[in-house]
Amino acid sequence: MGRLLLATAAALLGAVVGAGLLAMALAILFTAIWGGFEGSAAMGGVTVGLPLGAIAGFVIVGWLVLHFWKPAPKPPVS
Repeated sequence: MGRLLLATAAALLGAVVGAGLLAMALAILFTAIWGGFEGSAAMGGVTVGLPLGAIAGFVIVGWLVLHFWKPAPKPPVS
């Protein structure tokens, strides 16, 4: 149960970080491609980047925690 709870918390944090990073990256990329007229390209990048980054961050970090994190073995009861 602890492993699933930790994976969920890490996945939520990954969603927040992924959304922010992808939104910034796409805003910069779209502005470089189409220009910065009134920020419309940057807003398009944020509009596309936030949901995609959140989904990608949630899935990737959740999978990484579930796949690689192994809880420490419990000591034997004496």
